[in-house]
Amino acid sequence: MDVRRENAHPARSRADAWLDSEMRRIRLLAFAHITCSTLVVLVLMPALSSAQVVTEAALKAAFIYNFAQFTEWPSDVVAAADPFVMCVFGDAAVGDALERAVKRRTIANHNMIVSQTAPGPQRACHLLYVSGVTVDQAAQLVAGLRDVPVLTISDIEGFTESGGIAQFFFEHGQLRFSVRLASAKRARLNISSRLLALAKRQ
Repeated sequence: MDVRRENAHPARSRADAWLDSEMRRIRLLAFAHITCSTLVVLVLMPALSSAQVVTEAALKAAFIYNFAQFTEWPSDVVAAADPFVMCVFGDAAVGDALERAVKRRTIANHNMIVSQTAPGPQRACHLLYVSGVTVDQAAQLVAGLRDVPVLTISDIEGFTESGGIAQFFFEHGQLRFSVRLASAKRARLNISSRLLALAKRQ
C-alpha cells in the first residue's frame, strides 16, 4: 500500500526533494554572509550563553567583556585584593547585560563588578563605557581621565577623535569597533594583537 502511494506521486516526491535542497542552499548562503570578523568575535564571547537572546545590549556587553579580557593594565593599577571595576554611564541596558555577563567571572584573578555611574572621587574605574550623551559631554569625561589607565569605550560617533580609546559602530548590519592606539598608549594600556586584528585602527 505504501509503495503504491509513493509511486502514485512521483512529481510530489521530486518537488519535496527540490524544496529540501533549496532550503539547505539558502541556509548555507545566509551563513556565508556572516563576516569572518564576526565569527572570530563570537568565538571570543564566552559571556553569551547559547540559550541567551543576543540583543544589541548583550552584544555590546560581550564586546566590552572581551575588551577587558584582551587588554593589559599596568601591574600597579589593581591591588591584589581589589575587584576590577567596570563603569557604565548612560546606558542601563548595557550595564545590566554586562552585570550578567561578568557574574562569577574573574579577570587576572580579580572579581569583576559593574558600577552604573561615571568615575569620580568616590568611584575609580578600570574600564568606562559611556553612551547616551553628546560627544562634547563624553569628551569632558575622557579629558578627566587623561593619562589615567582607564579603558574608555563608547558608541558615540566621534568618540575616539575626542580622546576615547575604542568606539562601536555598525557596518553592513554588523557591530564593529575602532581603536585609537595613541590614546591606549597614553593610558598605559596594552591591547592584545588578537583584538586589534578585528579593529579598525586609527
